Amino acid sequence: MAPPNQNPLQNAGSWLFVELGLHTMRRASKDVYIIILSRYLRMFAYGTVALVLALYFQAQGLSDAQIGLFMTLTLLGDVVVSLLLTLVADGMGRRRTLMLGALGMAVSGTVFATAESYLVLLAAAIVGVISPSGNEIGPFRAVEESTLAQLVGEEGRADVFTWYVAIAVLGTSTGLIVGGQAVDALSARIGWTQLDAYRAVFWVYTAVGLVKMLFTLVLSQECEVHQQSSKPTAHQDAETEPLLPAADDETHPTASGNDVAPGAEIDAKKGKKKTWSFNLFSSISPKSRAILFKLCSLFFLDSLGSGMVPFSLINYYLDRKFHLPKGKLGGIMSATWFLSTLGNIFSASLARRLGLIPAMTLILVTENISHHLDYIAVLKPAH
Repeated sequence: MAPPNQNPLQNAGSWLFVELGLHTMRRASKDVYIIILSRYLRMFAYGTVALVLALYFQAQGLSDAQIGLFMTLTLLGDVVVSLLLTLVADGMGRRRTLMLGALGMAVSGTVFATAESYLVLLAAAIVGVISPSGNEIGPFRAVEESTLAQLVGEEGRADVFTWYVAIAVLGTSTGLIVGGQAVDALSARIGWTQLDAYRAVFWVYTAVGLVKMLFTLVLSQECEVHQQSSKPTAHQDAETEPLLPAADDETHPTASGNDVAPGAEIDAKKGKKKTWSFNLFSSISPKSRAILFKLCSLFFLDSLGSGMVPFSLINYYLDRKFHLPKGKLGGIMSATWFLSTLGNIFSASLARRLGLIPAMTLILVTENISHHLDYIAVLKPAH
C-alpha cells in the first residue's frame, strides 16, 4: 500500500510502474538484460534486411518467381535447421547454440554482401540465418524463451516476456527506418548504386551477428539447464564462468584432492552421451502436449496469414507501385511496427486480467488488424 502522504500523481505513477512490469525488470538479473538487448539487435538487423531483401534481388536481375521461390525455400530450410538446433540445445549448451546462430547471421550477411550467384545466396539463407519477413527466424527465440523462463520466477514471467517482445518489435521498427535512411544516404549523397547500398545493409547485418557473439560470451552458467553434477562448483563464480570449458577440465582432481580414475572418467563420458541422447526427445506430459498442440495451431494460422503477404514482398510492391524513396518507405513500415510496440507493452496487464491465452489471442488479432489497416491506408489511391 502506498504511503498516505503520496499525492494522486505519485499513486498513479506507482500503479503504472507495476502494470508495465517495471518492478519485475528492476529486479531482473544481468542475463535477462543481455538476452533482451541481444534480441533487440537481432530484430534491428532483421528489419534492415526485410526492407531491402526483395529489392536487392530485383537489383540482381532476378524474376518475381525466383524471389518467391527463394523466400519459400529459405523458410523451409529454417524450419529444419532451427528444429535440429533447438532439439540439441540443452545437450550441446544453450549458449553454444546461441553462439552458433549468431555465427550463422554473420556468415549469411557476409555472403549476401559479396556473392552474386543465386544458388550461393540460397544456400547461405537456408543454412545461415536470413529473415525474409522481418520476423523471428533461426534457433534464437526458442532457446532464449526457455532460458528466460528458467531465470525468472513464475510470478514475473509475463512481465519479462512482455518487454522481451516489445523491445524486439521496437528493434524491427528501428531497423526499418535506419535501413531506409542509410540506403538513401549512400545512394544520393555518396553516389553508390542501389545494389551497393543494399550490400552495405548486409554488412551491418554481419556486424550485428558478431556483436551477438560477444553478448553470448558474457552470459553466465545460470542460462544452462541445471543438472546434478559431481564436479565441484563452490570455487566457481557463475557470473564469470567462461562459455567454453578449459581444455584440461576432464583431468582436474576431485574435491577430495584425488585424481579421477580412468574408469570413472570413461563412465562420466558415457553419462554425457546418454544425457545428450535423452535431450533430443525430452518427454512432454499429455496435458502439456494438448496445450502445445492448441498453441501450435494458433501460431500456424497466424503464420499462414502473414505468409501470404511477406513483409519484404510488401516493401517490394510499394516500391514498384509508388517508387518511394527508401527512407520514406522505411519510415512508413517503421510506424506500423512502432504501433505494435505500444500495444505489446500492456500485454502483461491484460494477461493478469483476461488470462494468458485470451490475452495472447486478443493481441494477435488486434496487431494483425492494425498492420492491415496501415497497409490499406498507404495503398489507398489519392483522389
